[in-house]
Amino acid sequence: MENPNCPKYLQPHLERGAEFHGYLSPGLVIGIFMVDLAKELLGPCDLIDAVVETRSCVPDAIQLMTSCTYGNGWMATKDWDKMALTLYDKEAREGVRVFVDLDKVKKYPLVHQWYMKFGDVDKDEVSRQLIDIGRDILSWQRVRVTHPRKAKRAFVVCSSCGETHPASDGELCQRCSGSDDYYEITDKGMVARQQVWPMVK
Repeated sequence: MENPNCPKYLQPHLERGAEFHGYLSPGLVIGIFMVDLAKELLGPCDLIDAVVETRSCVPDAIQLMTSCTYGNGWMATKDWDKMALTLYDKEAREGVRVFVDLDKVKKYPLVHQWYMKFGDVDKDEVSRQLIDIGRDILSWQRVRVTHPRKAKRAFVVCSSCGETHPASDGELCQRCSGSDDYYEITDKGMVARQQVWPMVK
């Protein structure tokens, strides 16, 4: 989405973001501007960690523009549904929190309607407006991250399914204990077939 009001150096992130995310959502656009501002304010930093306060859209901007991903564990996610993120120095734990400032959003009626979820809006038009607006709806604060680093977990074998799981869950994994279950097995023979496949040499 070429836009003359968008800084040229951010244009590739918008294009890659649309491809990575599936489309250029308003939340992704905001996330790209948030990460850009946070990186600028943080300054040179060898090792960056991130905390993002929503599971929607914004995490993808962090993964696109920093070395922090779900997979490497350098991005913690809070399920708070807040359009906010923090980038911080992994060692010093000092960083910058950038967030969408509602008082600033109110200047833009369509964006405000989308942001507050006041009915349906044209998300493509919201994204276009957000690219024009850029950082104008963002505020920031210096922060020190206090949450502890994740300790490495020990694993044990579930006495029911035979798969490994964190020892802290007990003898049974979360699925077998009934505490968390997202699937039901529809083809029990698949496991047996996998077991008899020949080893690839």
